Amino acid sequence: MEDADQTRWGELLRCPVCQDTFKDPRQLPCGHSMCLDCLTNLLDHSTDSPFRCPDCRADFGQVVELQKSYALASIAEDFRLIKKRRETLAECVYCDCCPETKTAAFKSCLKCEVSLCREHAKDHLELRAFTGHPLVDPLSDLLERKCPEHRDQVLRYYCSSSRRYICNMCALESKRLGSASDASAVLRRQLTDHMDQQFMTLQQQMKESIDAVSSQYEKRKGNPLDRLNGVTVVLLSLWFIVLYYAYSYSVENQTLADALERQQSRVHHIYSSIAGHMADHPLKRLSEDKDEGTVMLDLDTASRLLGLSADLRTVERVRAALHYPNSDGRFDQAPQVLSAPCFSSGAHVWEVEAEGCWDIAVSYRSVPRRSRDGSSAFGHNSESWSLSHSGQGELFAFHDRHKTALSGPLRSSRIAVEVNFEEGRIGFSAVGSTETLLHEFKAELTQPVCLGLGLHHVDPPSRASIVKVS
Repeated sequence: MEDADQTRWGELLRCPVCQDTFKDPRQLPCGHSMCLDCLTNLLDHSTDSPFRCPDCRADFGQVVELQKSYALASIAEDFRLIKKRRETLAECVYCDCCPETKTAAFKSCLKCEVSLCREHAKDHLELRAFTGHPLVDPLSDLLERKCPEHRDQVLRYYCSSSRRYICNMCALESKRLGSASDASAVLRRQLTDHMDQQFMTLQQQMKESIDAVSSQYEKRKGNPLDRLNGVTVVLLSLWFIVLYYAYSYSVENQTLADALERQQSRVHHIYSSIAGHMADHPLKRLSEDKDEGTVMLDLDTASRLLGLSADLRTVERVRAALHYPNSDGRFDQAPQVLSAPCFSSGAHVWEVEAEGCWDIAVSYRSVPRRSRDGSSAFGHNSESWSLSHSGQGELFAFHDRHKTALSGPLRSSRIAVEVNFEEGRIGFSAVGSTETLLHEFKAELTQPVCLGLGLHHVDPPSRASIVKVS
């Protein structure tokens, strides 16, 4: 429909002589228009014969009255710029899932924030998992939808006060600033009322003091020395009164300032708590008396960017850091968590339901927890073996920083992790109607091992659940 409208506008804004969009159009007495250069050329070639309109063949004689069509010139210029911009955008938008070859994009997904060719757009058009993903014509400005202050957030709301688009975190900070401003305005009004009341009291006391001075002056009119002493006493009294109220004002001002600071701190704590509970699952620690045969996630190892469910079997990537207690075993940089208990012999299988961008790993308990060079990430050290999903269907196997790309897309969201100490084998399989082996590591396991989960993206959401242990 949009292409048909563009074609219709192109026909209406086309010069009948040069068959191009109007450039500096001039209107003839009959109402038709043409480019100034085209009209000049026609007049130059019709010196010996009457000039006729190319559209309606109306005869105007040798002298033609011309008038510039300002509205038509503006519309034609805007149409030319829009057409050029559309052609430029259409040439520059490529599929984000074809990094090795530049394939023209067919659609752009506003939720995934990627441009897709016809082949990669099939999943969005056919799978139910992408039902809520809006597809539009290819857009080249998807990166401009990122918040300039919070780079991992998307601009979702329009702020009428600042007249710009903002993200979730900007909206949360705006609410927090508004609450603090309201509290500050209330305290400022209370301080102003208190100061006005104290000032009126001071005026009344000064008036009473002046009246007392006048009375003493009348009584001691005959003795200059007594009169001087009375005035001195009254002035000293007034001075002490002023000092007393100045001190009182200082104390009251400091008290109100402290109250304002406490109020702002309380508001900040409230909104920090709200941000920490944006995940759907409550953060509750179960009792330490757990069933020895049950595998659960160890909260003492969980990164502050991960929220755990009440049964400690589901974990989700959250937007703001949560307030977990300090622990030497907690992952500091990587958003990861380990399970408990560990196993040192036999064969064990964990089945994990995962979505988004994730790492599923087998790891020693001694895996690094704090590092700035990325060595604490699963598969980037000699103490863990991991299967990694990019969130866009790409699979990789990692061990000791060695990366292996796995062919074929992932067809199932359930992954089985098998560890066999006697055979020295670690395997990752996709569980569906049939079980498909994705990758297998050969390793001599010298320490107890446990399951490890890593989640990396907030939007689209990344979460994982331990659904079966055997």
